[in-house]
Amino acid sequence: MTSRIQPFSKRQRSWSPLSGIDWSELRAAYQTFLSNPAAGILHILAAGRRSQWQRWVENRLERQAAHLAHRPIAVDLDALVQLPPDTLGGTYARHMLRYRFDPATFMTDEANREWLRQRMAISHDIYHIYTGFDASPVGEFGVAVYTLVQYRDLLNVFVLSFVPLSLTNPLWTVPLLRALWRGYWMGVRGRAAIAYPPELNWEKPLAIVRQELGLGEFF
Repeated sequence: MTSRIQPFSKRQRSWSPLSGIDWSELRAAYQTFLSNPAAGILHILAAGRRSQWQRWVENRLERQAAHLAHRPIAVDLDALVQLPPDTLGGTYARHMLRYRFDPATFMTDEANREWLRQRMAISHDIYHIYTGFDASPVGEFGVAVYTLVQYRDLLNVFVLSFVPLSLTNPLWTVPLLRALWRGYWMGVRGRAAIAYPPELNWEKPLAIVRQELGLGEFF
């Protein structure tokens, strides 16, 4: 009986979503995130990069975006900011320039070589535009829950693990709960965002983009 159970138990362990996580990088992510969110995110990306969890996420998203395989997103903010402000590209470029964001902030060497990871890295700020959440802490949590519902990934579980602490700020409590609720339902009702090619729709009115993504009812 024992000889039959052992192999099954080993197989279960080998397929644990936590298998392959770099725990030292996870600790570094928690140590740095509050003082330097960008550094914390780079650490959590490194923590999950070789995990079973990340493999499952990427396999799932790759199937959703199979028609975009090996096509990275090209971003030229100087060109996009010339588009009308009500277009996807125009809104995105103004958002990035307003906050002095760099589209390549979360790009790693691996992401530069791999089309899906490149799309995932660049898409965060594009999802701000899809969902209408700003770059405030509350807005970042709204995008995180939207993306978690869409991706089911470690990165956004990590970001949302700071929600209980953030709810202790009385100025954030109600806006944060509203953002979480709105972001959750956007993720549930919206179409697969990873499968939508922003690079082919920069010139399209943002209202139409949101309709195509199944998010029009939220605006």
